[in-house]
Amino acid sequence: MNRRLDRREAIKLRLRGKTYTFIKDYLNVSKGTLSYWLKNIKLTKSQIENIKRSSTERRIENYINTRREKRVKIFESYLKNERRNLLPLSKKDYLIAGLFLYLGEGEKSNWWTTSISNTNPSIIKFSVFWLTKVLKVKKSRVRIHLHLYKDMDIEKEMNFWSKLTGISKKQFRKPYIKKTSSKNIDYHTFGHGTCRILVEDTKLKNKVISAIRIMLEESGSYSDKLLNANSPHSVV
Repeated sequence: MNRRLDRREAIKLRLRGKTYTFIKDYLNVSKGTLSYWLKNIKLTKSQIENIKRSSTERRIENYINTRREKRVKIFESYLKNERRNLLPLSKKDYLIAGLFLYLGEGEKSNWWTTSISNTNPSIIKFSVFWLTKVLKVKKSRVRIHLHLYKDMDIEKEMNFWSKLTGISKKQFRKPYIKKTSSKNIDYHTFGHGTCRILVEDTKLKNKVISAIRIMLEESGSYSDKLLNANSPHSVV
């Protein structure tokens, strides 16, 4: 809990134009931790100019930027190698990727609904691709149910998810609006609430869960608890 409070304070101080050294010493945290906390914080031009006036701070900022550039280059080398190793992906590859995503994020407690919930737009976009392109579900059958916060612009968020997924707002269920404010969230989010995509189809659900179970059995990893012990799909 103390680290969460320190992270909030670090963000507040950075937005006030405080330097890394000041925040580091004030909160007694390492450069690496502070860099991770503040990696997405953008400063105004005047704040940047104030920081640049200090030669010490300039060296620290340069050090952080240099480390960031090195990390980017290292990652790009991995990206190049894995692209060579993995591509091209087959339909079966995409099928298996989606099945494991469903094992982690999908609804497993009923017979009739195939659904995946997440805050990450990339995961939701892939899930729609998986359902419509790999499992051949007609996009007109896909429904979306959003979980949003009371201080959000509901129409704006519906437009965001509709554009991202390519699914008409006519296929959206009435959003669930949480009574709390998004400003109280102290963990990383993507700022658009939670999106749940779903298809009501018993045959599809059985197909997905049975495929997951086969993979788990083949790897010696299957357990009723992995697919929810209360689910009809866990019955042998």
